[in-house]
Amino acid sequence: MATATDLLLDDTYDLALTPDGDLAVGESDGQHLSLLLLTAQGEWRADPLVGVGLRQYQSAPYGPAQAQALQREVQVQLERDGYQVLENDLSNLSAAKLNAVRL
Repeated sequence: MATATDLLLDDTYDLALTPDGDLAVGESDGQHLSLLLLTAQGEWRADPLVGVGLRQYQSAPYGPAQAQALQREVQVQLERDGYQVLENDLSNLSAAKLNAVRL
């Protein structure tokens, strides 16, 4: 399984810099998954179908039907982006379990 390397972002989603002032580069799968989950469809100009829009689920009533819809959307988005989903339990957002690896 491949590990992706890309420009890194800091905690505020700004470009991370090294102590020397250069752009930081490193393993980026974690931030890639975070961005995929947090952004909504239409926010990525290069591919408007990318994004789960997790914030909409966090700010609305969340029950079994919403959990099932979110799990399906996450599964579809991750597989579409070249990940194999090993675990996808989003029935409780405060104790969510998501594990995916890049193929």
